[in-house]
Amino acid sequence: MDGNEPRRFVVLDFYRFVAALGVFVFHLKNIDPGISPAWNGSFGLFVDMFFILSGFVISYSYPANSGEGHSYLRFMLRRIARIYPLHLLTLLAFGGVAFIGIHDSASHTSVSDFIYNLFLVQAWGVTDHLSFNTPAWSISAELFCYLLFPLLMYLARSVSPVLLALIVAASYGILAHGHLPIWHERSQMYGANFDYGMLRALPSFLNGILLAILFRLSGSYRKRVVIFLGVAVFAMAVLILNIFAKPDLAIILFSLAILLTAVGESALDRVPGAAWLGRLGNTSYSVYMLHELLIILVFLPIWRHFSLGPKDFPMFVLACCLLLMITADVTYAYVERPARDWINRYGRPRSRQVLTTASLDTAVVESANAR
Repeated sequence: MDGNEPRRFVVLDFYRFVAALGVFVFHLKNIDPGISPAWNGSFGLFVDMFFILSGFVISYSYPANSGEGHSYLRFMLRRIARIYPLHLLTLLAFGGVAFIGIHDSASHTSVSDFIYNLFLVQAWGVTDHLSFNTPAWSISAELFCYLLFPLLMYLARSVSPVLLALIVAASYGILAHGHLPIWHERSQMYGANFDYGMLRALPSFLNGILLAILFRLSGSYRKRVVIFLGVAVFAMAVLILNIFAKPDLAIILFSLAILLTAVGESALDRVPGAAWLGRLGNTSYSVYMLHELLIILVFLPIWRHFSLGPKDFPMFVLACCLLLMITADVTYAYVERPARDWINRYGRPRSRQVLTTASLDTAVVESANAR
């Protein structure tokens, strides 16, 4: 396949599905303080992989003329159509949970918190706590990157790949290791969320843009065997995150895995099991956005009702993952996709077709060939 032809990377879709489940397990383990430390992996760093994937897939399918006013508005409409309907649904659901007083997080669900979440600015340093659907902070950070996207693309196209790589490395170095006072915990960018979490997303999103540029330059390396190397690197990253937290190493491994997998997959006309990989990828955003709500309304009550303990956690995780996957699949089919399609139809220009843009996210993205 020509490297200039937008395509869907179904293996990358599967990566984001795995990452969404990883974030779910990262939060579910807090259900009982006695759960084995073996489950205390640093899967929260999967969110940073979402940001990299998002930058990669969106910039890969980004048309050259989309910096123009009309095309930029169209781009933003498609991004809002992708992220906002499910965000609004979960926000309202959490509002109902807070009103009824089911969960002890009701103290962090004020009117101002609701407004911040409604406009997706809760990760822009406007508050000092997470509120409502707490994983949605990464969607707020994504929106920030979408707004800056034309500027980031202009930067990427104005410099050489080597210089862009140095800019990406410097941005990680300054934000993650610059001892900046903006983070809730000093110099802890990889733990940031409400405390300027959108700046945490920025270097990874730009990193994804760099990977898309490198992918377009990879024509002579597009061999089928490369995809196996990409999958191996991704598996290594997951294993390392399950053992200890090495954020910088995780970013490097995620970046290599994404680039190698895309390069290898581009040599295949069709990936075995593509339909299932794509379907799992489709559910990843719902998995990410719904898991906190299900923990509160379903999984935590079940854990308490049956007096489950740490020894029951492995089977409990498996059952919860299956239930979450089913719920996410139904939500994608009957809520997420219809709402996205309706918004896209409403905003589609009648005079011409515009290339669909796509995003692969934190939590969070749409495939490049989605309509």
